[in-house]
Amino acid sequence: MTSVEIGRLLDGFFGPGNELTLGTLEIESPQLATWLDGRIVQLREDPAGTHVLPRRHNGTTTWYGLAHSPRQIRALEQELDSFVGSAYGAVNYQPDLDMVDPFDKAVLQFTGGHVITFEVFPGEQAQVRRGLDLLAGLQRARPARELARSRPLGRLLREFEMAVASGDEGLSAAALDEIEHSGLLSTQNIVFLRVRRLGGLRRFHAVLALPEFRTLLAIDRPSRVTSELVSAVYASELSSYEAANDAQGALRHFQDVVLRRYPALYKSRHGILTPDAVKSFMLHAVAVSPNEPGLREQLLATPDLSESDQEFVSAVAALASPAPPERRAHADAAKALRLDQFDAGLLIARGLPATVERAELLIRCAVEIDSLEALTVAATAVADLPPPLRDGLTSSRWYSGPWAQICASLSGAANSIVQPDPPTSWATWFEHAVADRPFVNAIPVAERGVVEWSIEAFTTAGEAASIRRSLNHAMSPETLRLIKDALPHLLQFLDRSDDPAPHRELLDDVALLLLSEDTLSAADVQVVVNISATLIASGLSIARYSQFVGDFHELWERIDSPSHLDAGLEMLDVLLLFPSPDPAARAFLLQGLLVSFQRWRRRIRPDQWALLSDLADELGAHDAVSALRDGSEIDGTPTDDPAQQTALAGKTVAIYTLTEPAALRARDFITKSFAGVHVELSHDHVASERLRSLARTSDLFVVATRSAKHAATTFIEAQRPDTSPILYSPGKGSASIIRTLYGYLSRTGALR
Repeated sequence: MTSVEIGRLLDGFFGPGNELTLGTLEIESPQLATWLDGRIVQLREDPAGTHVLPRRHNGTTTWYGLAHSPRQIRALEQELDSFVGSAYGAVNYQPDLDMVDPFDKAVLQFTGGHVITFEVFPGEQAQVRRGLDLLAGLQRARPARELARSRPLGRLLREFEMAVASGDEGLSAAALDEIEHSGLLSTQNIVFLRVRRLGGLRRFHAVLALPEFRTLLAIDRPSRVTSELVSAVYASELSSYEAANDAQGALRHFQDVVLRRYPALYKSRHGILTPDAVKSFMLHAVAVSPNEPGLREQLLATPDLSESDQEFVSAVAALASPAPPERRAHADAAKALRLDQFDAGLLIARGLPATVERAELLIRCAVEIDSLEALTVAATAVADLPPPLRDGLTSSRWYSGPWAQICASLSGAANSIVQPDPPTSWATWFEHAVADRPFVNAIPVAERGVVEWSIEAFTTAGEAASIRRSLNHAMSPETLRLIKDALPHLLQFLDRSDDPAPHRELLDDVALLLLSEDTLSAADVQVVVNISATLIASGLSIARYSQFVGDFHELWERIDSPSHLDAGLEMLDVLLLFPSPDPAARAFLLQGLLVSFQRWRRRIRPDQWALLSDLADELGAHDAVSALRDGSEIDGTPTDDPAQQTALAGKTVAIYTLTEPAALRARDFITKSFAGVHVELSHDHVASERLRSLARTSDLFVVATRSAKHAATTFIEAQRPDTSPILYSPGKGSASIIRTLYGYLSRTGALR
């Protein structure tokens, strides 16, 4: 059910054929207006469910029960009979609706004819509304589970991935909860997603505290999960040594503590190219395989390391005694595998002459390492064998199963005898996606690519331009759906870059793809706002700026609801943070937000009112917000309760972001809202003594991860005491920083 269809129903239902509208009811009967407001919100939040709405025509009120299938309409009939009953009205199970009548047409288009009506007896309206309130409560208590069962697993996973990409704690928790309650995934896979979510939120201590953590180390797991586990251990055990430039201490702690606590985690790097993984496995290479200089050279050549990462990796590598080059043999690779040193085994075996024995070793390495690179190396080695030898190997009792696993991972075909042609980068992934051939394992490959493909190579090879060319191909609806489902993975991959500027045009295309969705989740909208901040910060032409803001305004009209107000405020905040080539465009968006605040003013939080007022002040619209608030029950500062105004009294809040105007606005807002609070700001690009001091001493530390250097984030985490929280803001603007702080205070009970 699209937001366009919902809007069409509401426009028709509360149009000229209905004397009941929120506007008229707010004057005639504010209590009924509030009640009806709640019914409309429930319709927007669960459009695929059943709903009951009133129509007054020629002074007579008729209630319409709306459903979407024969099963739903039968269930609704039974529910209305139970909660309203025949004592209060006359039910018409087959109402005579006319497609010529605009009102009836809107109802028929929305329900497909699955509608019933009933007219309330005189004097019984209050009883009916009371019964409908009870029914609405029942519907709110049960739809999440029913909705999850009715939706494909792919859609649920896509929403989860987008929620992780958005960086929003609440959205990602809700998405994971829906998947878990759907019953469509095993307990093990739910745990994998839980690790992915916590790692994406940088809640590494929570990853290590999972009850299933030890089990996770012992079982086969996706590379994305391994990446988060490695990062969690690195942040907890090793990052402080890096921050102190103590490579020797890091190696000693790795040997004495980390390897003893987590030995199974370091059997293989699984092709992961993230800095935490490269630094961790350089320590492992020096500690466990000091006579394998090839491993160290391979890690040193990783392109995705910042200057500080490279310095630390080089310092660790220098701790190994130089080893003379050796001529390696089959026995050396086999020995490495017996010692669970699979990366070393792969490195040795791929340099051996092409034989059946070499192919066997590479198959064993590929199954253990389970990275796209290792799988491809093994598949190529098998394909290069003469057909009789190849067929004998792949049909043997020992290797037929592993070979089927390799083929399935690369091409989706369990027993392919043709050399697989898997994507080796995001550019080739998109080429496969738009090609006129099946791409059955597209999403699993995209998921692997987040950590197994190089972001530096992506940038230097101009892959973004190649992807944009692929997107210009004529695509079937199925191909377009596949690409949209892969977008969260592409976005999480791009998040590995400290500099989004080279990917600006690609991000623009991604934003357009998201804006073209019929139905956008709250996570989708947050991602659109995050991309908007990146694009606007990099500078847009007047024409593109105006078009972009106009597109968002059109989106806002489709998604207008209380659940999206934070995103709307953040978008306006972003427009005010950076120079505007078209001031009228952002004023236009403010007008749209004012309409929304008018519509939902009973549901606006105090901090949302206050932030809107601050933003409107900059656009000279203070009086407009004041006029809206005069009609609401909320007034004053964001925290009117004196006890809540002192929630941060005597505390220091540190904010780290490279977007200085956002930090300044957030500081002013926080100091105005809370008595006795001290706010410190940092915009350092590299580690500094001041940043170290803030990390160690501040009571709360907010990091705007969308506007922060990865190295600085790691440095803050390394210096922060375990008992002192770090709050990660998902956006670039002050609205995101403020919302993150308020969310923490609400969760901890400081704000009610």
